[in-house]
Amino acid sequence: MEIEVKYKCDDLEGFAEQLLNKGFTLEKSKHQIDTYFIVNRKNGDGTRDYLRIRGDPKGNNFSLDFHKVLSLLETDETEIEFNDMEGMTKILNALGFKVACVLNKDRKKYTKGSLLVILDKVEDLGTFVEVELMDEPTDENKALVLGTASELGLKEEDRVIKKGYPDLLIESLQ
Repeated sequence: MEIEVKYKCDDLEGFAEQLLNKGFTLEKSKHQIDTYFIVNRKNGDGTRDYLRIRGDPKGNNFSLDFHKVLSLLETDETEIEFNDMEGMTKILNALGFKVACVLNKDRKKYTKGSLLVILDKVEDLGTFVEVELMDEPTDENKALVLGTASELGLKEEDRVIKKGYPDLLIESLQ
């Protein structure tokens, strides 16, 4: 289970420096291309479920992920790896899933203990910060994620609620 909050952030360089000053460590930096297939229109609470194919620009590694949004803080993700992007896309299309959008992004992952902070620069969308914890969605864990976001200076008015990158990109292109 993933407990996660996402915020719009205009200064990723300054934010990255702040993370290092607060004891976070840069774990990895990578370029990703995510192809999203919308599974349903919208859930009753306004969220969507997604199928995503994630690949690197060199086409060496691929994963298929299913994202089921459970609440404002919780997402259940299932991921498998595969090596044939064209074949997987053909199977999904045959099952009735159509590409909703493709996201091109640069991502940096920082860690401190069990916490993960992700800095994303998404082409045609902007820059974002995610604070995540892979653990059970207890009140204590939710408070840890929200408290960390607050300690890092992330503001509630910049929080992205009930929308993933595909929703934001589709809206921005309309």
